[in-house]
Amino acid sequence: MTRQKKSRSAGNNGQRHMPATEARKLRQPKEETKKKGAGKKSGSRNAIVEHKAEQQAGHSGPKDPRTGSKKPIALVAEPPVAPQIKPDLLPKARLTKATVPGLSAAEELAMIENDAQLQQLLERVENNEVLTGKEAKYFNTKTARLEQLLEQLGLAGQADSAEDDDPLAQFERTDWRKSILGDED
Repeated sequence: MTRQKKSRSAGNNGQRHMPATEARKLRQPKEETKKKGAGKKSGSRNAIVEHKAEQQAGHSGPKDPRTGSKKPIALVAEPPVAPQIKPDLLPKARLTKATVPGLSAAEELAMIENDAQLQQLLERVENNEVLTGKEAKYFNTKTARLEQLLEQLGLAGQADSAEDDDPLAQFERTDWRKSILGDED
């Protein structure tokens, strides 16, 4: 036997790679089908369709889909009719400003004197703190109302007259240095 030299090539193991143009020629073309439409077939509204359910329900015959509304249409435009307001729909109550019911001046004075927030603000003012914003507005309105109530009840003058009756209080208020020495400091 003659000896044959082994070659390094493996040989034909698979299909040969074909160029794209040859591959296209070998492929079978797809069957061309008509695209299915989404709607009903043309002329379907004119076709008379028999429904078994309608016949079983006792209808005398199939309903013609071509028939529309039987409502009469006015050929001449009519003027628009203004809506009438019924007297029952009118409001029977009237809006008024809300007032605090049944508070007498003495009760309101007691409420202001017992107001905890006002007492805190009063302490801050006595400590020479400056109130700003809502606190100042609240303090001013409450003190103004307190003065009005004191005048209304006749208590505004009594606080001053009670101090005048006390001779010791008057003695403590008097600055003797001014009267004796004549200093203006």
